[in-house]
Amino acid sequence: MPNSRPFSTDLLAIVQAYLETEIAPQVSSVHQFQLRIASRVLATVRREIELGPAANAAEVRRLKALLRCDGSPEELEAALARAIRAGDFAVDDPALLAHLRASTEDALRINNPKWLASAR
Repeated sequence: MPNSRPFSTDLLAIVQAYLETEIAPQVSSVHQFQLRIASRVLATVRREIELGPAANAAEVRRLKALLRCDGSPEELEAALARAIRAGDFAVDDPALLAHLRASTEDALRINNPKWLASAR
């Protein structure tokens, strides 16, 4: 795709700010609540666009190292699930725990960074 301006993340931020500053003050409290939900969805989509590709690539690298094989993200995730069920990893395996922690933290950075901050 050609390099165009503005970026999709900028557009999402603009719509989010418009909803919060221009529209929310003019509507009923019920609609303000619904606007907050819409605003949070836009923020999540923006974070997914910004952070998702790097998080996915890092997860694939960790899975390849952990499982010592190649495959698509879906294949690697399925292989990890099979290996855990088969007992190929101890419950307290440091490499497995590091992967699970990193994957969970990456997901929280996208889905709700406040949860990650409050857990620390």
